[in-house]
Amino acid sequence: MELVAGPLMGAIFNVLLERIASTEVVNFFKNKNCEKLLKRLKIILLSVNVVLNDAEEKQMKNGAVKEWLEELKDVAFAAEDLLDEIYTDAKIKAKQVNTLHSGPMSFYCKGVEEKIEDVHERLEFIMRQKEVLDLKVGKEVKMAHKTPTSSVMEACDVFGRDNDKESLVDLVLTHNEKIGIIPIVGMGGIGKTTLAQLIYNDQRVQKEFDVKAWIYVSEEFDICKITKTLLEAVTSCSCDVEDLNFLQRDLKMHVMNKKFLFVLDDVWNENYDNWDKFRSPFKHAGEHGSKIIVTTRSGCVASIMQTVSPYNLRELSNEDSWNLFSKHAFDYGDSSLQLHQSLDKVGREIVRKCKGLPLAVKTLAGLLRCKSDRQEWCKVLDSEMWDLQDSESNILPALRLSYHYLPSHLKRCFAYCSIFPKDYEFEKENLVLLWMAEGFLQQSKRHRRIEEVGNEYFCELVSRSFFQQPRRGKSCFLMHHLVNDLAQFVSGTFSIRMECSNSNEIKERTRHLSHIIADSSSYVNLKDVSKANCLRTFLQIRPVGTSIDLFNNMPNDLLTKLRSLRVLSLVGTHIYSLPNSVGELKHLRYLEVADTEIVRLPESICSLFNLQTLKLVGCHNLIELPASIHKLVNLRHLDIRGTSLRWMPLQINELNSLQNLSDFFVGKGCGSSLGELGELICLHGELFIHCLEHIVSDKDCEKAKLKEKHGLEKLSLDWCRNGETENSQKEKTILNSLQPHTNLKKLDIYDYPGTEFPEWLGDHSFYNLVSLMLNGCKYCYRLPPLGQLPMLKELQISKFEGLVSVGSEFLGNRTSYLTNCFPALEILRIESMPLWEKWYPNAENAGSKAFFHLREIHIGNCPKLRGNLPDNLPSLTLLVIRDCKRLLCSLPNSPSLRVLNIQNCESLEFKVHSPLCHQSLTSLFLHGSCDSLVFLPLDLFPNIKSLDIWGCKNLEALTVSESDATRPNLKSLHSLRIRHCPNFTSFPKGGFAASKLTLLTINYCQKLNSLPEQMHDLMPSLKEVQLRGCPKIESSSTRPLRIRICSKHMEGKQNLSDPLFARLKGLATDQSPSSS
Repeated sequence: MELVAGPLMGAIFNVLLERIASTEVVNFFKNKNCEKLLKRLKIILLSVNVVLNDAEEKQMKNGAVKEWLEELKDVAFAAEDLLDEIYTDAKIKAKQVNTLHSGPMSFYCKGVEEKIEDVHERLEFIMRQKEVLDLKVGKEVKMAHKTPTSSVMEACDVFGRDNDKESLVDLVLTHNEKIGIIPIVGMGGIGKTTLAQLIYNDQRVQKEFDVKAWIYVSEEFDICKITKTLLEAVTSCSCDVEDLNFLQRDLKMHVMNKKFLFVLDDVWNENYDNWDKFRSPFKHAGEHGSKIIVTTRSGCVASIMQTVSPYNLRELSNEDSWNLFSKHAFDYGDSSLQLHQSLDKVGREIVRKCKGLPLAVKTLAGLLRCKSDRQEWCKVLDSEMWDLQDSESNILPALRLSYHYLPSHLKRCFAYCSIFPKDYEFEKENLVLLWMAEGFLQQSKRHRRIEEVGNEYFCELVSRSFFQQPRRGKSCFLMHHLVNDLAQFVSGTFSIRMECSNSNEIKERTRHLSHIIADSSSYVNLKDVSKANCLRTFLQIRPVGTSIDLFNNMPNDLLTKLRSLRVLSLVGTHIYSLPNSVGELKHLRYLEVADTEIVRLPESICSLFNLQTLKLVGCHNLIELPASIHKLVNLRHLDIRGTSLRWMPLQINELNSLQNLSDFFVGKGCGSSLGELGELICLHGELFIHCLEHIVSDKDCEKAKLKEKHGLEKLSLDWCRNGETENSQKEKTILNSLQPHTNLKKLDIYDYPGTEFPEWLGDHSFYNLVSLMLNGCKYCYRLPPLGQLPMLKELQISKFEGLVSVGSEFLGNRTSYLTNCFPALEILRIESMPLWEKWYPNAENAGSKAFFHLREIHIGNCPKLRGNLPDNLPSLTLLVIRDCKRLLCSLPNSPSLRVLNIQNCESLEFKVHSPLCHQSLTSLFLHGSCDSLVFLPLDLFPNIKSLDIWGCKNLEALTVSESDATRPNLKSLHSLRIRHCPNFTSFPKGGFAASKLTLLTINYCQKLNSLPEQMHDLMPSLKEVQLRGCPKIESSSTRPLRIRICSKHMEGKQNLSDPLFARLKGLATDQSPSSS
């Protein structure tokens, strides 16, 4: 089956025709006159539908056709609302079997007859203009059914920017000026932001600057807002202050005497006074060599900001463009090479027309990935859209082409995204729910969940580069600025973003409206909103952490005027209640009141027959759900995380459409029992079951049928009574009855009050389980055989107050698992185990393959632990041990170890298995630990970057090998700190080479006689020395030398004898406040 690339309107018409033909609507209208009306409506819809392809293509050059399409879309929306209302009432009527209302509804037909006639007349009027506009029956454009989605999901390679990057890195690293401003100038889509990111993340640049921040500016140069955002980035703390004077003083303090790098991305400001006012905190604060990189499309912007000549970014060469195109157009399948060769010539011609713009190249590559027919490529090459000029929209022809060749259903989904502001990061799952509420998702004939269809749509748009991930590993997505402009262009006046109180742009035909909360000035005039009486979407959008008091209560009469709403989001507003009129929103499918002050929802909400998504996340005052919530038979997603609920309403089992239920609260003698979960057979995603202490019988747990819920991926089980138990065997039986399906990926168990775990926990049949947390199981005296779990990657065990030893039972019950236990485990955390004494009493029997893939170990607050740690960990890169005061063992043999952090472990022995066992170590932190450590040989750590020793009371010296020929060069060491070591007396004789050392801190080492020798020659990069509480060093200073004090802790000058200090950036001595 092939998909058909078609007009945006095609998707709307398909929905209309499906509704007219549906059994519910046909049966609903048994009145003959209404049947005739529907038939006439269907005929005229089919007549319009056949010219839509031609109309969409001609609208690019013909304004009259574009206006014709706008009028048609307005009528189609009205028809869709009408048919949705009819369909809804038909579905409700179908449920009213054996009631007085089950017969034909002639009276209802009379009510809608006029509306159908009105729609029909408007469509007829539009159809009569078809001939005047010379619209022809369109020809369908065939496209491959499925777009490969694998490679573009990853971060893309950058082509042709190596020279640009190196030139700019050189500029960034120069020290010619106090504060250098470097503008990168180029047209939209040329790659300015990408290049700035390459520079910002370059290792050389990262090491050079003390403070770094990246700020997106965009069209409005709001000095207060930008300064506030910059301050929050520098301090990593949120700021509620709006006073510019305070913000600039605070920012100045935080960059004082520090070398900073700031990136201001996408600047449009051409007012010199604004720029001069903004930069005032930096003029005399930052260290010499600080830099500000500015990306802008405007040479005028660059001229008022620059201190060096603007870097004008040029287009990619044809060859680099072709390499970028090939990366995204051919990077899939075994036949890719053959396809590449057959389409090489026409592909290069298409790339040439992109004129070296990376965004255009990448977007077209995404389009053509799904086309293997050379004729289709030629069609794109010869398209008239290359020649279109639109000075108003400034939409790249390549982007228009990519949009033009989208299937109709994807066009509608993409256009909807115009409601998102530029640089807004959205989540895939939530966008799919919005599409679903708007009716954009076509029901699959393969009986797939509608959410899965939405995921497929989303991935197709990602593969075509309409959406992109800002950083690898992030779950959010955004649109490039030019792609966002395209979405706004194609959605026209039907979608409005309210930013900076632009509510005067709301029109009667507006269907989708988002309100962007920026600050307290972002006031929404609800009267203006009511002008759009056919509004379908009211979406509140706010930056993370923002909460603005826009209104305390939604006016009751407003919702009565917005009866077509399908999406209503009031997230982050200070409303305390919803009006009862919310229950009259017959079309409403998505309701979000997250992070509001709501205490209760009105009972009228339960009459929302079509409601699919109800989001109540973070409503901390919400204490109960409506008693009749079970009437929401179409509810698919109920998110009640972060509420104050303690029980669920009765008959929750009637919500049999539920796909996602975030939480379930077991009531104490009230509300739904856990057994009601049994009938919610479609649950997917995550489920958190609270208050399991209220379970009376394991029979109720069995009725929940968790074992049959194959769609659940994460399950959390919580006993909310701090682990108190009356009957341990009963609790074990209850947990046994809560066994989930083996498809489960994550399992968390909190405060389980039993003494033993049931056999299913740790059973090797849970082959999908990758994460397990056991927390607060304070009566358990033994761990389950978790070593048998074949795919477990992350394990966290904490607050087992009765556990004394961990032995072979932890590895597994079968002999085979003793030599291959935890075959996939990567991260292990064991914390707060007050009685735990031994680990592996028979560790030598564990076999060499135990923990073979373990990368991280975190052990904390286990005061009685004495036994051995697992040894021979070839993959271990991070080891953290803290507050294990009696741990007597030596460190494990781990040749891949990169980070070692030991805190408050006085008895731990720092023994070295071999001279090569710590070759990979880059960070070593010893804090109040290893009392047996007297000498620390630096030879052991040739690749160390950070060495921090605090409170090692018996440490006397850092040492190196005696031979000068083998004396190590700690070429990677950047930071060396030795603090509160009362017996530390010396550094290696003759000094030690550390060519990249920038910071040396020595505090409260009372017996230390001198600083390292030959520092001036062996430590050429040293910038800062902090020296406190070392009286013998100060008394040895014989040659006075004036040095500049740049530390914010110091005032005045200081005399010391080493010529090294002549070039130091900062020096702190005992005149400074005491510091650790």
